[in-house]
Amino acid sequence: MAEVLVIHHGHGLTAGVRRFAERLRRAEHTVHAPDLYEGQVFDSLEEGAAYAESVGFDTIIARGAAAAEACSMTRTFFPVKRTGTE
Repeated sequence: MAEVLVIHHGHGLTAGVRRFAERLRRAEHTVHAPDLYEGQVFDSLEEGAAYAESVGFDTIIARGAAAAEACSMTRTFFPVKRTGTE
């Protein structure tokens, strides 16, 4: 199966993102879902973006890069197209 790196959205590593990662695991994929916000979860995208800005976008990017480096996966990226039905 595949090795997958799931990067959470601007709200943080929410229960929904965790459930998505778990569904992938149940399908026998190796899943990495780092918490780039270090435990912070926000109700609104604006709050999440404000947190990322306060920490520094470079810091958030560095956390994601470190998570990717820790994976043994080959780096192939497939952008997610939003359908409006999520």
